[in-house]
Amino acid sequence: MPYLYNTPEDQREMLAAIGADSLADLFDTIPGDLQLSGLLDLPPALSEMELDRELNQFAGCNQHAGTLACFLGGGSYDHFVPAVVDAIGSRSEFYTSYTPYQAEASQGNLQVVFEYQSLIARLTGMDISNASMYDGGSATAEAVLMAISTTRRHGNVVVPHSVHPEYRATIATYLENLDVEIRWLKTPMGVTETEHLAQAVDDQTAAVVLQHPNFFGCLEEPVKVAQIAQNAGALLVSIFDPISLGLLTRPGDDGANIAVAEGQSLGTPMTYGGPYLGIMACDKKLVRRMPGRIAGQTVDRHGKRCFVLTLQTREQHIRREKATSNVCTNQGLFALRATVYLAQLGPQGLRETANLCLQKSHYASQQLCRQPRFSPAFDQPTFKEFVIRDAENRVDELLQSATDSGYLAGIPLKSWYPELADCFLVAVTEKRTREEIDGLVRVLGDSA
Repeated sequence: MPYLYNTPEDQREMLAAIGADSLADLFDTIPGDLQLSGLLDLPPALSEMELDRELNQFAGCNQHAGTLACFLGGGSYDHFVPAVVDAIGSRSEFYTSYTPYQAEASQGNLQVVFEYQSLIARLTGMDISNASMYDGGSATAEAVLMAISTTRRHGNVVVPHSVHPEYRATIATYLENLDVEIRWLKTPMGVTETEHLAQAVDDQTAAVVLQHPNFFGCLEEPVKVAQIAQNAGALLVSIFDPISLGLLTRPGDDGANIAVAEGQSLGTPMTYGGPYLGIMACDKKLVRRMPGRIAGQTVDRHGKRCFVLTLQTREQHIRREKATSNVCTNQGLFALRATVYLAQLGPQGLRETANLCLQKSHYASQQLCRQPRFSPAFDQPTFKEFVIRDAENRVDELLQSATDSGYLAGIPLKSWYPELADCFLVAVTEKRTREEIDGLVRVLGDSA
């Protein structure tokens, strides 16, 4: 464990510089009755070797996705990360470099951003991608603001309950001080019902937000939703799962105006929930309203290929009233990892990964629902996640029992959806083996 220390001479120099005679002088402003007198009740000091052994013993008590079979989802997934992603992402010229603000930023960083944007545009079927956002939730909220600014409608936005609940909370926070109504659309069937959506949308709707596959793992009807939104003059903000695009149609092909996503699944481990990568792409005609920055390709005076910052629309670069966002950075390192991941897999690799997720998740759902205790919460097609209903309504006890047996079995839904208190969300990625899935079914079944 590296550490820095001060020698007595260092301490004397620093105290002299601030005019203090001793360390005790630094605490003169604290009343004496609040100061500690005597020694702390601490165990004896350990040698470095003893301390290292003890800390490793403590760390070994942790239960995590690296040691347990992980079926957790809900926005953070245990996908396989090829070694080449870590090898390139950990190179010092990328790992230690900061966001390119100015035109003189390194060509290497700008090229990474340009290639990232190119891959995201191709992946989504959209015209333009920015250099990335903070995460999926903030990208969604920024897209809603972008739609309001573009349409010049400040009446309402329509957001189904099948959108990730934390994304919905982020949207609500962003719009807290704006005079814009959020029309929450209930989804008791697990998906957006287009008849109800059509009733909620009017000529003052700026945006309809749709997640496909949605938070429950169910597949929505994005083409129909796009038609309803755009017929009313609103924009469709489509939240997508990047891995799903190995099989599903792209947001651009479905009619989305703005496409956003959480990019964690593209080469970033779960890492305790972040930091992650926000993806945003849009129609070319909306580019001036897009937050963040865009890198472009050109030639220098010698005719050589080079890269530049083409567009920066944040407050410190243009007049504040013209700025599209106060986004001050992009997740450059994670955009690099996503770029390497997508380049490594290619279209065929992405298709195979998506198909493995699809097939394995369907096998897991079918096996679980053969148990009398379990049933699918929704009768809808799914991709890699699904919601299971527990007939005994003992979800917390069930999931804890599974954890004790070596399985992170799923996420309880009651904190977000009280009506689904007897349900939990299960995710199955390409990493899960048949033995792990069968083990999960056995452990959950034995808990009955």
